[in-house]
Amino acid sequence: MATGPIKIVYCSWSSFKKEEWAIAKDQIALPSAGKPLGHLFDCQFRDVHTTEPLLCDLEAMVRFKIASAYRAVQVPCIVEHAGLILEGYEDKSYPGGLTQPMWDSLGAEKLVASCSTLSTKAIARAVVGYCDGLNTYTFVGETKGTLSATPRGDRDFYWDTVFCPDGFGGKTYAEIVGSDRKGLIEKLKVSQSIRALQKFMEHRLKNEPSLFPAL
Repeated sequence: MATGPIKIVYCSWSSFKKEEWAIAKDQIALPSAGKPLGHLFDCQFRDVHTTEPLLCDLEAMVRFKIASAYRAVQVPCIVEHAGLILEGYEDKSYPGGLTQPMWDSLGAEKLVASCSTLSTKAIARAVVGYCDGLNTYTFVGETKGTLSATPRGDRDFYWDTVFCPDGFGGKTYAEIVGSDRKGLIEKLKVSQSIRALQKFMEHRLKNEPSLFPAL
C-alpha cells in the first residue's frame, strides 16, 4: 500500500533554503526514481541552533553540525553547509568551511580579491549531513565555476552574487536567479546543494527502502 512522502527534519534557519526547497520539490527529479523530490520526501524545516567548528574541511565541519542538530531534535535529521574551494587547493579544501566567516568579515569584494591572488576558478561545494541516531553520513555536491571580481545580481544569499557556475556565460548565481521563478529553477538544476541533497536521498532509497513509499 502506497504511503505519502517520507518526512525528514531539515535543521536550518535559512529562508533561502526554504524557498529553494519549495521550488526544487516539484521541479527537480531524483534520477533513480524519475520522480520529483517532493513526491518522495517532505522536508520539514526546523530552526535549530547548531554548533560548528571553524574548519576548512566541510565534511568534518558538517559531522559536528549534524551531531548537535540530532541532540536538539532527537529524530533522524539533516543539515547542510557550503563553501568555496579554490582551484589548486582542493586537497586543502580552502577556504571551504572558512568561507562564511571570511565573507562576514571581509565582504564580497575583499573576499574575492584575497582569493583571486590564488585563483579565480573555484568549486562551490555543499555537504549534507544525515544522522539516523546510530550513524552519521555525509554527502557532497559540487559545481565548478569562477569568481566575479565584483558582486552582481540582487539576490543576497551568501556568495550567490560572486560565484559564476560554468555554462551560464559568466553570470553569477544571483544574476541567473534574477527576480523570477524560472531563474531559480535554472540555478537549482546545477546547484551544489541540490546535488548533495539528491545523494542523500539516493542513500535513503538504497539503504532504507522499507521507509519509502511504493514508487
